[in-house]
Amino acid sequence: MKDIYELLNDIDLDETEFKEMDVTELEKAKVKRTLKKSIRKKKKMKRWQKNVLAASIIFGLSTATIGFSFTASAKSIPLIGDIFSYFSNENLGLPDDIKNNGLYSDYKAYSNKIGFTEESNGLTFTINDAIYDGKTVTITYTIESEEDLGDGSFLIPSPNIKEMKAQGGSDEISKVADKKYVGLLTISDLEDLKEDKVNIDWDINSISINDMDKEIKGNWNFAFSLKATESNEKVINKSVNQHGVKVSVEKLSISPMSFVVDYHQEVSDSVKSKWDEAYVELTIKDDLGNVYDGQENGGSGIDSYNLNFSKTFQKIDPDATQLIATPHVTLRNFTSENHGEVTITEDGEEKVSSFPTKPGIAPKELVLDDIVIDLRK
Repeated sequence: MKDIYELLNDIDLDETEFKEMDVTELEKAKVKRTLKKSIRKKKKMKRWQKNVLAASIIFGLSTATIGFSFTASAKSIPLIGDIFSYFSNENLGLPDDIKNNGLYSDYKAYSNKIGFTEESNGLTFTINDAIYDGKTVTITYTIESEEDLGDGSFLIPSPNIKEMKAQGGSDEISKVADKKYVGLLTISDLEDLKEDKVNIDWDINSISINDMDKEIKGNWNFAFSLKATESNEKVINKSVNQHGVKVSVEKLSISPMSFVVDYHQEVSDSVKSKWDEAYVELTIKDDLGNVYDGQENGGSGIDSYNLNFSKTFQKIDPDATQLIATPHVTLRNFTSENHGEVTITEDGEEKVSSFPTKPGIAPKELVLDDIVIDLRK
């Protein structure tokens, strides 16, 4: 199937028929980002590369306490705009009859405006908005520098949330203008605990610029609290068991801007005897044809076969009566090229485990039967 950009190549256009529109820097950057993602999508990150990163977080329980520091007062931010929407995918490569405005398209309306700014060593760091859905804290931020810092390949220390003893998450940063960058950070609680309120301490002492082999030291310290948005929890407990892999959708947590699916995977002994690891990814659509964009929150478990995961998806279409969850299973064996593990102790010490080199074996991909969820019950 051709994507939207391939289809446009086949259309004969008259450039004089177009009128220029005034757009913000953020909107210009968003168009560029979407175009770049479409061009790169056939070279997307290999799933197991992502899992290596996830494993470092999943099994590294962090209980370190970071010093509390109140932030400076809010200042004017040159790049006012909806950063949540900027990081939504918006129909990327999907046919026109499939609705998809991206995971974060409804987040702005329900988020808390933070507006804290810290300046240090020629770099201004601003936290724009934040929201907590009871499972995941999502933060948008802006970085402005006195010098060019490349395309935004930064490594920034994560916040500390004392209510979350085991955390997973993601961080995406993009250059939107000369010396200006925006980011979207998520931190999810890997335990099945819902706190009504979380306290975020984000003490940033250095920012590494990966593609420039550069580190900027400074003090950008933030502290704020978030109350959980209202959500409706539905117990599902429906499962599918095929090819030695059982996947169970346990519950949905539906908020005004998204929904979270908690699911569990179990693997039979026959599969364990052949493969070092099983990994399940859920995709979800509804009975109206909507395909829901989602973000994995990480998972935890007793080993690499029996794991609990959660995944956040965009807002449910109010007219939908069913969700259809499809489990995609990948079975693989460990090699030194596709797996690594770092354990972080309570003292903050990192312990890297090594794995023996094995001959490369292609992973096996499976698609299990759909799990249908009735939203009317």
